[in-house]
Amino acid sequence: MINFKQRVYDELNLKKQADELGVKVWQSPSFLFIVMGIIIIGAMTAVYVVSINYDSPEIVVISEALVVILLFTIGSFIIRTVEEVAKANKMKTEFVSIASHQLKTPISEMKWQIELLLIKFSTGLSVKQTEIINEIAHSSEKMGRLVNDLLDVARIDQGQLALAKEEINFCDLVNDTVQSQKIFAKARSIDLVTSCNVDKLMVLVDKRRLSVVLDNLISNAIKYIDGNGKVEVVVENDDGFAQVCVRDDGVGIPKNEQDNIAKKFFRSNNSIKNRTDGTGLGLYIAKNIVEQSGGKLWFKSIENVGSEFYFSIPLVDNEKKNLNFK
Repeated sequence: MINFKQRVYDELNLKKQADELGVKVWQSPSFLFIVMGIIIIGAMTAVYVVSINYDSPEIVVISEALVVILLFTIGSFIIRTVEEVAKANKMKTEFVSIASHQLKTPISEMKWQIELLLIKFSTGLSVKQTEIINEIAHSSEKMGRLVNDLLDVARIDQGQLALAKEEINFCDLVNDTVQSQKIFAKARSIDLVTSCNVDKLMVLVDKRRLSVVLDNLISNAIKYIDGNGKVEVVVENDDGFAQVCVRDDGVGIPKNEQDNIAKKFFRSNNSIKNRTDGTGLGLYIAKNIVEQSGGKLWFKSIENVGSEFYFSIPLVDNEKKNLNFK
């Protein structure tokens, strides 16, 4: 009920919609549709009054023609406004894509130069100098991840996110990803455990991109635990789907923010409160990768208790059955 009220409030919050679209309130589509609705009601009332008070069919026809012209004018203005917003959004996406591509090359070069410096020319560097170079390397890695996220978002928005699918054992992928997060979990005093009691769960997926999904969910679970805690990664065979649950006892997600959690650039207030870094793109990208792989992503969360993030991917046998059925 609260979520329904929140959705109604968001739909009627014209200023918020205008700010999100980057236009004035009177230019927002919702405002224009409301105005059009009022005009339609007023026009129908006017035609009704004219038809009652005037017996001449010519006057009625003229009044109806004027109403139609007015509605066409308002309708064309609304269409132009929506088109302008769509064009601006497309230009923004194209700019992000081009800028990200341009940034990728210098970041890669910087990474190679740092690696060369640390491998071949580290002799003679003081402890402090080595520490500074390692910090630069860490920052370049963060920049590289951000650029890759922006590129993925641009590809998703343009419908060009390509997946190179191959048949893999889902449990092996999960175990490898959990292992790669062990150091991060240990540094934050988090107990990271995994459970996959199924011998083989064969799925047809893009291994690299699905690793990104798992990595994002596990790292988020670790980051949003305030102090010591536990993160469980449980894999099951759920009626023809490989299902994974990433469960934590962290800060949770406020109820009034849960509808926005997988939207672009959205970050919960808890992330700000706990000073965790991030762009708000990870879950948006993860959700799209999972859905494009034929699965779905969902979650359950209680603030100050913890969260459970799930996603499922069809098993190879199940996917073949669906293809044969089609």
